[in-house]
Amino acid sequence: MSDPLSIAASIVGVTVPALHGARLLLDDLQKISDATETVERLKGDVRSVDIALTSLQTVKDQEWESLGRTVVGDSKTTISTCRIACDKFRNDLQRWTRHSEDGRLTWQDRANVGFFKQGRIKAMSEQLQNCKVTTTSIVSIATLYSSIRHTHITEEIKETILMKETEIASAIGTTERQMVEAGERLEQLNISGDNEVEAESAENSADVLKQMEEELKALSASRKLLGELLSKAQEDAVAKAATENPSRFTTVTFGPQNSGFQIGISNGPISGISFGGAKV
Repeated sequence: MSDPLSIAASIVGVTVPALHGARLLLDDLQKISDATETVERLKGDVRSVDIALTSLQTVKDQEWESLGRTVVGDSKTTISTCRIACDKFRNDLQRWTRHSEDGRLTWQDRANVGFFKQGRIKAMSEQLQNCKVTTTSIVSIATLYSSIRHTHITEEIKETILMKETEIASAIGTTERQMVEAGERLEQLNISGDNEVEAESAENSADVLKQMEEELKALSASRKLLGELLSKAQEDAVAKAATENPSRFTTVTFGPQNSGFQIGISNGPISGISFGGAKV
């Protein structure tokens, strides 16, 4: 992978805006003092995403390099999708509660959020849960790779690998189920519409359809990434990562008149080397 030293920085570059969007959404949700139970659950989902995205920033360049170019690219897509979902839902929430003040919902807005938008809120919760699970899986595999570098695969590590495989396989199953359900809802809306769509204007109906399409696209991206992570969690892939030795990449820079040097990566003492008569 080209220029691996910039990988973590590029991930942070898409993670920070996603965190900002999630926190703005959470702030707006917390301002609703008499929120419905569905909205309260949504708050928890947003908090979970915040924690997951924050942990993603701890993954180092070397772990991203081991995970590979495809995982890096798909991770950026998933993070960006989460940001877009939070931004759009926040805009929708502000529109739905435009009649309310001081955090207390008017009867009109309460009916709007509490009844007509239940499907939209539920879909957003599922999308946030999927983002959290996918992001947590990235960090989990990266942490595994970091822990086994320069060591051999023990029975304990094998048990950990099996546990990671099971967790990711379960996440894939959940994501595939959500994809089927989202596809069925989208097909139903395209054909005949449901009560939520019929209760809204044509413009809002189009928004619902667009949101469903975006949800399905986000789930597809997560499914692809989880598949890549599952392959990285296989024992042979982990064993390969364990044998990777960064010391083979040693950078030496000579000083003026070859009188000194700087070493980029060193995992041990260096002695018995002479440059211009000076022994190190």
